Amino acid sequence: MAHCRHCTSSRIKQKLGRCRRCVLQLLLLAPLSWLVWWYFYLATPTSVESLTLLFAASGFTALLALHGIAALAIRHARKQKPDA
Repeated sequence: MAHCRHCTSSRIKQKLGRCRRCVLQLLLLAPLSWLVWWYFYLATPTSVESLTLLFAASGFTALLALHGIAALAIRHARKQKPDA
């Protein structure tokens, strides 16, 4: 599979907001995990399975939000950089 040049680095700062594959995975995993939790575990929010899925869904959502914020910051920084 072809990867973007930023995906091969191991540092999160270099990948955050640049990795299209990560964003696409998170765009699928975040809503899917919330829907699964809502459908199966809404009635029992304190069970171990429910809490585990809540933590996973929250993590996916938070990472997706961080990718979005980083992408906006990168675009803003590129616009502010004077052409040389």
